[in-house]
Amino acid sequence: MHFKSLFKNWLKSKAAPWLVYVVVKIWFGTVRVQILNPEVYREYFLNNTSGRNVVAGSWHRHAIFFFYFFRNLGPRGIMISKSVDGEFTAKIARYLGYTPIRGSSSKGGTQALQRLIEFMRAKSGTRFSGTAVDGPRGPARVMKTGMLAVAKESGSWFVPMACSGDNVLTFPKAWDRTIIPKPFSKVVMDFAAPVFIAPDISREDLEALRRRTGALLNDMTDNVDRLCGYTGG
Repeated sequence: MHFKSLFKNWLKSKAAPWLVYVVVKIWFGTVRVQILNPEVYREYFLNNTSGRNVVAGSWHRHAIFFFYFFRNLGPRGIMISKSVDGEFTAKIARYLGYTPIRGSSSKGGTQALQRLIEFMRAKSGTRFSGTAVDGPRGPARVMKTGMLAVAKESGSWFVPMACSGDNVLTFPKAWDRTIIPKPFSKVVMDFAAPVFIAPDISREDLEALRRRTGALLNDMTDNVDRLCGYTGG
């Protein structure tokens, strides 16, 4: 049997997601984190008393570390594709305490968005959700409307966020040029001011908000890249 087949079979085993989860906790546990505006993180993520849940959005490029970083928050929903890779990711997400909502903009997206909205409408404590807003297939750093719609329909805050690192692994062939911080490196995070989206917002105004938020995410990403000395290599 070829190595590729063996590897695929291993990924389907029960032990594989757990092993990846353990490696991720050890690896990312060595990474130092600097938050540029910790007041937003404290007020809306750690000690949210606003009465509204929080939908967070970032570019797919750096979503892996955010996935780990938010592991200790309250109830968290995350949209994960229905692909084979998505099934593997969903298992890791459960180990990290997430509630996976299966679907994406390319497969099962409408139903998944509705389930995520229902998850975020719950009033039992503060709930969080987050999904890369240019995923699952790009184009990179071009925002889609889905997570803004989740925030609008659930009455939640929408918080744009970005991060970069001073010593990262870059996957240049990935459509989003995925980055992962190396062990014992430093990550710089940025959280923008939360946005509340009125339930009666017009399509035109929602589209304008999508464009503004996408531009803001690009500015935030460029800024943390500069601070970290990351040039995309």
